[in-house]
Amino acid sequence: MGSSSWLFPVLLIAAAALVAESVRQLRRRWTLVKVEGRSMEPALKDGGEVLAKRTRRIAVGDVVVVAAPDPDLGWAEVRRLKAPWWIKRVAAGPGDPVPGGDGAVPAGHYYLLSDNPEGEDSRRHGPCPEQMIFGTMVHGF
Repeated sequence: MGSSSWLFPVLLIAAAALVAESVRQLRRRWTLVKVEGRSMEPALKDGGEVLAKRTRRIAVGDVVVVAAPDPDLGWAEVRRLKAPWWIKRVAAGPGDPVPGGDGAVPAGHYYLLSDNPEGEDSRRHGPCPEQMIFGTMVHGF
């Protein structure tokens, strides 16, 4: 055995720590979200999945993963960025005219719409603060 008997356990622990940190970093930057409901049909089907990447580069037309609004307060009450997640399309960004309404989208907010006109979105809950958006869809399954 000799003096190198400690080397294998140390390397094993270091490798496990590296794998754990890599997984943690991936989970902070990427998420897989199940499509629940028909609000994004026909583009995304109920039961499908969306792979999203955390980003602050959000453009009109992007499909985003966003923390669901409070049922009573909408997105006016900024909460912690966490599930349950909604999947919506960006219809307007900060300073853009509110689609089908009056005024402009406030700074730091986005107007989010469902592809299905019967879905819940900014028409009911108001503009969404940027902090509530996890990121943009990279791929739908």
